[in-house]
Amino acid sequence: MTPVVISRIVDVINSKDEAALSTMMTPALASMYTSALKQMSESGYDIKIDIKSLNNVKVGGTSIKSGQPKAFDTTVPFETRSQRFSYYGAGPHIIADQKIPLSKDMDVSSELPNFIAIYKQPIRLEFWSTAQARVAISLSQHGKVVDQDEGYMPIVVSMASPTYPQISEAPTILSDGQIMYIGSDPKIPFEWRVSDLFLNITNKEIRAIEKVRVL
Repeated sequence: MTPVVISRIVDVINSKDEAALSTMMTPALASMYTSALKQMSESGYDIKIDIKSLNNVKVGGTSIKSGQPKAFDTTVPFETRSQRFSYYGAGPHIIADQKIPLSKDMDVSSELPNFIAIYKQPIRLEFWSTAQARVAISLSQHGKVVDQDEGYMPIVVSMASPTYPQISEAPTILSDGQIMYIGSDPKIPFEWRVSDLFLNITNKEIRAIEKVRVL
């Protein structure tokens, strides 16, 4: 799946297809790339990317985000979100819970999440994969090539599922990538969307959460 996704991303960026960006990417990532491409276009720049080869494709890791979607909305500054939500967990496995103001006679443990209630929290699944790519890039301005390069580079692509109302409604991802639902038919159709490239958003988010997380 990863080689197909990377090729499709490159095609969409080369063509500046905003509609396709919004279809294959999460809203936060699509907004970021749409804004960047618009800024380049307004300055007369055009970029062309050519993937010559892709090798050594591997799954790099998985992530679970549990809590209200607004807690993980990276279009909103983390400083703003952290005023409303407390964050728990380690690394990519994060729980967000609505903050409860503490009174003087309340124990600090009162701020800890109700882990049973968490099973009824919205949940989103993510995974990321890596590939070694041979890439040729050409940058032009007003139709004139101003820079070009070719070489090998690692590409990291993150994919996210829809947000499900609670964990019991989320699918199980089998080792072969197939999706299996336990119980009733899904109310939210499953699809992967590109949520990050090169872990730029992910690493920034993890660093911010590490500074404020409760557990």
